[in-house]
Amino acid sequence: MFKHLLVPVDDSTLSALNVNEAVRLAAAWGAWITFFHATPDYAATQDGAILRSVTPDEFPQEAIGETHSILQKAKASAAAAGVRCEVASRVCDRSAQAIVDAAAQHACDLIVMASHGVRGLKGWLHKSHTEQVLRLAPMPLLVTRVEANEPLRASERAIAAILDEHRSIASVVSGMQELVNEARSSATAPNLDVLEGMLTYLRDFPLRLHHPKEEQYLHRMLRQRHADCESVLREVEAQHEREHVLLAEASARLLEGRRGARAKEAELASQVDIIAEAVWAHLRLEEDTVLPLAKVHLNDQDWSAIAAAFEAHDDPGFGALPAPEFRRLFTRIANLMTTMPKRAH
Repeated sequence: MFKHLLVPVDDSTLSALNVNEAVRLAAAWGAWITFFHATPDYAATQDGAILRSVTPDEFPQEAIGETHSILQKAKASAAAAGVRCEVASRVCDRSAQAIVDAAAQHACDLIVMASHGVRGLKGWLHKSHTEQVLRLAPMPLLVTRVEANEPLRASERAIAAILDEHRSIASVVSGMQELVNEARSSATAPNLDVLEGMLTYLRDFPLRLHHPKEEQYLHRMLRQRHADCESVLREVEAQHEREHVLLAEASARLLEGRRGARAKEAELASQVDIIAEAVWAHLRLEEDTVLPLAKVHLNDQDWSAIAAAFEAHDDPGFGALPAPEFRRLFTRIANLMTTMPKRAH
């Protein structure tokens, strides 16, 4: 049985579905995962060369792109299933070779990936990344899906979009816990600047974008199709409200901590634990109960509407900040979580 999977990841829906399948397999096999992202070589582009020349201080952040945010969400998917994982990336212009090299470097015995596939004349002219990996890799390759042969259904697109947002939330909550636990271990104050950014994301993204879309689309349609779901939906919506209250309380304690109230810093750390427990319970209820109910009772038209709502890049009906602003904020947080030095204990 395979024990160490190399799972390439990017920011596509197909990749997210492949991550879910790889995590399921790893959990069943007792295996662990290395998630790998091949970061495009920004320096080799015209824009990258100009940025490096004109504003070199901004170049490293742009060159990283969304590497850390993509990997953090994959890591959160594994954590939700109790699967051990690590993450890795490499700047390259030949992603197939980078994937094979990463599998060898990390001693993986199976590569798990999906393929967009190529049909028609284009297929004669260009090999897919998956086919290139298959030709290059000395270890087995498991292809979980070929999109050209099995196009994504509306329900898959919708659920993948919802789970992607869940993983963003879970990643920030995990990072917040790591931050306060590090401070406890070293008997020092947590980094309040980073913590404030995390609290801002958790307060504003679910409040202004994620929860309203869930309630207006997923919950409303499920109520129409399945009257017996009312009690569980009321429970989820109560959890939404409680999280908003908990985050507002944490923000107030952080403000007091900035003013020098050390006792409030300790209270803030305890509040982070309470928030994390509430978020984990909330996500479990949605993913273990609400989404399975939706799979049974919603139709294709319902799923198409939900997918369109969650995939929309900018919906002025939900809050002051559009989705790309929240995505950029999450990317900055993921970069900080990855690059922030650990204190010596």
